Amino acid sequence: MEKVVRTAGEAMLTTPVRHPLSVTVREICDFFRDDHVHAALIVSPAGYLKAVVERDDIAGCQAADVAAAPLGRLAGRTAPAGASLADVRQAMTATGRRRVAVTSADGRLLGLLCLKVSQTGFCSDQDVRARALGEADPAAVGSRVIESSFLAGSYDLVCDKTSGA
Repeated sequence: MEKVVRTAGEAMLTTPVRHPLSVTVREICDFFRDDHVHAALIVSPAGYLKAVVERDDIAGCQAADVAAAPLGRLAGRTAPAGASLADVRQAMTATGRRRVAVTSADGRLLGLLCLKVSQTGFCSDQDVRARALGEADPAAVGSRVIESSFLAGSYDLVCDKTSGA
């Protein structure tokens, strides 16, 4: 019998990528080259979530070497681990957000909720591992990056303009 998942903490990915407070806009732009990535989680050395940066947060930033954390925010981008999964999903759908950081009561990052593109459920740690293994071929990753509308648009203007590329 399958366990019924009722809270954000039960459905979250448990090992999301974490970025240090020193991460720059350029580094976040590089992170966003993967079109599965919708949010960058910036975390203090003690594990406290300090900012969630989304693509739109850095779209107008011309200085690629500045810290990315001040451009992100937490409001509307986090959920407590004990929050009702149905309520969090409803809020995500209403705002068009597919990623929400899951935090403890004291603000520590616990995980990440990732709503599937089909919106039929949430990605699991197993789903992410399987996708990572399937994309180990650099040619497959390269073709996906080229097809990304984000890269064809604002990414080139934001990051490559200042890098001299």
